[in-house]
Amino acid sequence: MPRVSWALREHHKTLLGRERGSVVKDPGGRLKVVVLYPNTYQVGMANLGLAVIYRLLNDRPDTLCERAFLPGRQAQAIYAKTGDVLASLESSRPVADFDLVLATLSFENDAPNLAAMLMHAGLGFYSESRRGPLVVAGGVAAMLNPEPYAPLMDGLLLGEAEVVLGPFMETLLEQKELSREERLLELAQKVPGFYAPRFYRPSYHDDGTLAAFTPSAEVPARIVAPKYQGPAAGLARSALTAAPQGKGQGRGPEFGDMALLEVGRGCGHACRFCAAGHVNRPPRLGEGRDFAAAALQAAQQVGKVGLVSAAVSDLAGGAELARTVVEAGGRISVSSLRADCLSLELVRALAESGSQSVALAPEAGSERLRRVINKHLSEAQLVRAVEALITGGILNLKLYFMVGLPTETEADVAEMIDLVKLLRQQVVSFAKEQGRLGQVAVSLNAFVPKPWTPFQWEPMAPLKLIKDRMAQIKTRLGRLANLKVTSDVPKYARLQAALSRGDRRLAPLIATLARDPQPQRAEAALGLDLDFFATRRRHRDELLPWDLVDHGIGKEYLWDEAQRALKGKESPPCQVGVCHRCGVCA
Repeated sequence: MPRVSWALREHHKTLLGRERGSVVKDPGGRLKVVVLYPNTYQVGMANLGLAVIYRLLNDRPDTLCERAFLPGRQAQAIYAKTGDVLASLESSRPVADFDLVLATLSFENDAPNLAAMLMHAGLGFYSESRRGPLVVAGGVAAMLNPEPYAPLMDGLLLGEAEVVLGPFMETLLEQKELSREERLLELAQKVPGFYAPRFYRPSYHDDGTLAAFTPSAEVPARIVAPKYQGPAAGLARSALTAAPQGKGQGRGPEFGDMALLEVGRGCGHACRFCAAGHVNRPPRLGEGRDFAAAALQAAQQVGKVGLVSAAVSDLAGGAELARTVVEAGGRISVSSLRADCLSLELVRALAESGSQSVALAPEAGSERLRRVINKHLSEAQLVRAVEALITGGILNLKLYFMVGLPTETEADVAEMIDLVKLLRQQVVSFAKEQGRLGQVAVSLNAFVPKPWTPFQWEPMAPLKLIKDRMAQIKTRLGRLANLKVTSDVPKYARLQAALSRGDRRLAPLIATLARDPQPQRAEAALGLDLDFFATRRRHRDELLPWDLVDHGIGKEYLWDEAQRALKGKESPPCQVGVCHRCGVCA
């Protein structure tokens, strides 16, 4: 086993010393598991998926679970100086010395980070030549479309951790005498949601589209992705928190200093661009009382409580839950809010907790385009939401918009600009009446078509069009006081679009980006055309790489929703157990 330097061990001890909830176990007789999070410690500490895996595995007496993160600036300097291999946080044990390597992949653009971590650990990029522990990935990005990562992984878990991790671990623990190939085959045959890519062979038409996907062993033709259906109180909660770093030590954890409670999974509003709202069906939303005991305990132990769901404002009794935390001396924060169901009481609880800004997501500037995306949000509702925010004591507003949505025109862009001006004027005027200064921040993001949504067949808009429209918006709004406009980088959105809808032919791209993070250089070096995956419209009957996975949603339903979008027709929100259109509740 390679030795790990004193400097890296001390760095890990410093991080652990600021944490609450970390677990350090004696490895004797236990299966040693390390979870790789392909981003920095600061980002990873706010990831509920990582927290759930860490808690579920360490709750098992037969298992030890530790974590490893993409090295941040301080860790990079240590690794560069010492030449250490990638090591876990809790024991500074080299990653390759564990019995099992799990990875959680929440975002497509983190895939090159994961590949870099595997190389740093000495495990190599590709499964076919790997020796040592099995490397298995899960997470939302893998559940949506596992194929771009297939050659890199020995296996992928394509369901929710609460229901797939237990059977996976039980089967793995029984496999002591099996070869690597035999272990993966048995996992693929016995564990719901386990996908072993080596037992499936894709073939392609002359035009590059997918022709067939053929199992090469006795494994399921499609992988059913199991979903947690237990009580709402059993949804995810953070097992770990970390104190903010001191001055000069870099940025502290993003939400990592809060106790996070998942108060809902999925979303019933059925926005047509939203993968989480489709792949996490049926939506599972509790009530405030389901989380009261956990929230009070977190408020007493940590002080800050973060409520997490696709739309926290949908939570029945959510305002009362927030008030309970505040009255107990805690502070409350929320991951996201919808403008059409924003209560004044919830806003006041956020303001009393020190929140100075709240984000709303109109996504599109015109009423027409919001009908196309099924947003169910009017300009009047946005105006009322801003009034509630100002009245409740929050004077700063962040607005999220997408550029390049299907059917978007110059008229829609002009209406976006007018809507921002209207809401900015409202913020400034209301704040001025209170003798204070209100600010509006606008975030522009390129539309990326996602699997398992009605827009999965749509192309991403050309980069030039996106850049031109973003520049137009910035120019038109840039001179207004109390307003700041930022945007993502379109070339990285194009990479995300390619990885979102690509197949295993993109694995060399991921490996190349692990060494050089510039997509254009990697694309040229490999002779790839990312537009084939990112900006190409799919045919209705085309076999899609993610058709391998079964989330219970009918492809005909998604196509029907796509046609309704093109006609500007809205569809109603989910009615769990009543509506059977999408197939999940059939």
